[in-house]
Parts: sequence; structure tokens; C-alpha cells
Amino acid sequence: MAMKELQADYWDKKIEIEVPEETIAPLFPDPPLLEDPVGEVRKVVNNPISSDPLPDLAKRAKNEKVVIGFDDQSRPAIPRQIIIREVVKILNEAGVKDENIYLLSGNGNHCKWTDNGFKDYLGDEIYNRFRPLGSASRIINHDCHDPEHLTYMGVSELGDYVEYNSLLDEAGLFIYCGTVIPTNWGGMSGTGVIIGFASARSMVSTHGFPVVGHEESCHGDHRRMLYRQHKQAIMKRIEEFTGNRVFYIDSILGKGGNLSGIFAGYSPEINEPAWKYAEDLYTIEVPQADVLIIGVPKYLLYGKTSNPLISLGAICAPPRLGVNKPLLREGGVVIGLTHCTGEIDDRAHAPYREVINLFRRCHSSYELQQYEAEFLNREDLIFKYRFCYAYAPIHPFWLFYESQWALDRASMVIFAGVPTPGNKFCALEREGEGGPGATRDVGCVPAAKFEDAWKLAEKVVGKNPAVVAFPQFHTTLRPHVYVK
Repeated sequence: MAMKELQADYWDKKIEIEVPEETIAPLFPDPPLLEDPVGEVRKVVNNPISSDPLPDLAKRAKNEKVVIGFDDQSRPAIPRQIIIREVVKILNEAGVKDENIYLLSGNGNHCKWTDNGFKDYLGDEIYNRFRPLGSASRIINHDCHDPEHLTYMGVSELGDYVEYNSLLDEAGLFIYCGTVIPTNWGGMSGTGVIIGFASARSMVSTHGFPVVGHEESCHGDHRRMLYRQHKQAIMKRIEEFTGNRVFYIDSILGKGGNLSGIFAGYSPEINEPAWKYAEDLYTIEVPQADVLIIGVPKYLLYGKTSNPLISLGAICAPPRLGVNKPLLREGGVVIGLTHCTGEIDDRAHAPYREVINLFRRCHSSYELQQYEAEFLNREDLIFKYRFCYAYAPIHPFWLFYESQWALDRASMVIFAGVPTPGNKFCALEREGEGGPGATRDVGCVPAAKFEDAWKLAEKVVGKNPAVVAFPQFHTTLRPHVYVK
């Protein structure tokens, strides 16, 4: 069989792997960047979709609280820095004083951000204005376990429990700076208020297994995605309760986290034009794969991929991206290139190790649901989340739930490049790390190197499989995948 080399992410470097010559490794050209992003912000907020212009909304709310919500550091900083600076100028021009403006980070169940983290993310100018020394900060972490700053808003038309940050109700004007990119959570991201500002209990409505693990959430078609339907139902309920609509300013990303597009207005009206624009930039066509190959770098959204649950999420996310039909055929094989040692940062990921151990008792992550109530009320873990910058107690459940579809669909999910003491390709850095055992703990198969993983795959799919590779999936712009 003729072979070719691909350069793939693996831990802190790129490595060469040999794959069949016919392997599809799709790329799309870098989207064009906005020549004048500041001017584009002004343009879209003055001509928003289904809303009065932002300056008019600001004038009507100038004596009330005005809240600027924004995606947390799971999204690039550049769009937030550009948009928030310009929005603050527009608010000031409309007569809104700085002391009435609050900046609220949409952390969801993620860890809170330190002051230095906010300073790096928002930039010196905004940070220094809204977190003056000696005064109470108006740059705020959302806290999903803070009963004093959460408001129960009822039940959505789909039965979701709607308990959200109280600033949504207290604000005369609530603005949200979000991002529209392809994702395994909802097809396209966007309308981030209903994820970023939920209570831990509310998060179960959207992130619990019955929604995230449902077949109608395990694809990339945002127009019929069950998960997104729940998001929209919750957004509707929030606006019914507060009597105000959230004004969205959503970014479309280009290379390096720079801006390729900006849309402003109300949701759901903003969704379709933003989706269409993003689809035109990000869509690629691929065949359905017998083998899917994913490169995994050292750091991802939730931390180091030495953590087996973080590696699991990184490798099982791409199979959920397919539009038209699943990216991975039933019974195919997923190979992830990961330096998964089993190392877990127990300070940042306080609940992870315990939930992984619970998973070892289960036939499927479906059975983890029996432990949700316990973790939602664990005072020790809640304390670590609220005051020690750890992830929320319930967070690791979501990574298992989102990964179960790929674990069920594939004959095997292989972690290739798993370190062991005597492995010249990649050795364990410390005694006592889990290595292959940590891979098995999350339902996957360990392999010392890619060549070993390929031999395992051939036993399942034969000698001439259809192969799709995303060797730098997590370090380049994420595609919107149409499966032919």
C-alpha cells in the first residue's frame, strides 16, 4: 500500500505519521480578516438584526446597570478586547457612566479566572478602568454555586430548569460578546448567555446525558440540533422573565483568533445570518471514515491532555461534527495521538479523579447520572470551585457524556503514544503515573505509538479503509464538516 506522511500535533511538538496515500486530510483556506474591525463593530451595532441600534438602547438604560457579558478564556482574547473597548465607548457616548457598567465572564462550570487572567484577556485599559485599586471590581466571574447571585426564572417550554445569574434580571441593558464557530456542542456556537451564566443545577438541563448523549445532539447540524433547541428555549424563558432582550455581538473568527466577521442583534433572529456566514468560511466536504485520526496538543480548553478525561474529550469531539451523516461509520476506529500519562492537576481539576473512578464502576457514562445530585451538593468540592479556582464539581460529568457517543459508535477509540517507563517513543516523566491504565480507565485502548494503533485498527477495518485525518484539529481553525 502506498503511504504518505502527515505532520500531526502530539504533546508539545509536531510528529510525522505514515498514513495510506488516499487519506483525506482536509484543509480550508484561512478566512479573510476584517480590514477595519473597530469600524465593523460600529456598523453592526448601529444596524443590528431585529433590534434598535445599541446607542438608542444605551440611552434608555443610562441610569440603570448595564452589563457586558463575554465568553470566558475558552475563546480567543482579541475579539473581546476590540469589541468590549468599543462598546464601552458607545455606552459612555450615550451617557452611561463607568460605575454603572459591569463586565461579567460567562464561565459556566469552568474554573474562575484570576485577576491576572482577566488583565491578560481583557487588556490593560479595560482591566484598569473596571478593577481600580482599592475599589470593588466590576469585572466579575460568574459563580454557578452562588445562591446570593442566582435567580430562578421558571421552566422553559422544553422543561429546562432556568436559574441564572441575577445580573440578567437586574440589568437595564444586557450585552453579550460571543463567538460563532463549529463545535461538537450545538453545531455552531453562539448565544452564549444560556451556557455561561447558568447555575450548576440548570446546567444539567442542557449538559445532562438525556440532551448531550441523545442521538439528535450528536451531529453538527445546528438547525435541527436538540442541544441547541434547549438553548433557544432557555433564552426565550430568560427574556420572558426579565422583560428585556439580550443584545448579542457575536464574532466570526479567522486565523490567530482575529476577526473575520461580526454580527449584532437579538437571538434567534441573529442566528441564521451568522450561521450562513460561518458555514461559507468553515465548511469542508469529506467521505465517511472507517478510521478517523486526531492530533492532540499538550494544552487544550480545560488544561493538560496528560489528564485522561481531557484527552478523551479532545479525541471524541470530532466524530460529533458531521453534517448530513456521521463522520465515523458504525464500527469504525478513532485514533488520537496523545501523551496521556494519567497525570491530573488535583487543584484545578478537583472532581476529575473521583469521577473517573466512578466511571470504572459503570457500563457506560449513562450510569454516572446516579451520582449527579451528590456532586451538585458536595461542599468540599464546591468550596474548591468557589474559592480555589477549581472546575465545578459537576464538570467532569459533561466530558464523559459528550464522549459516550463516539465510544459507542466506534469499535475502539485508541490513545496512540501513551507513555510507559520503557517506551523510547515517549516515556513517563514521573513514577506512579497511570500510562496505559489511565487510558483504559476512560474506556479507551492504549498504544505505545501510532504504528501500533494502526495495526489494531486494521484488524477491525481491513487493509484498505477510508481514512480521514485531522492531524492539527485543535491548533487550527475548526472545520464545519459535511459528510458526503
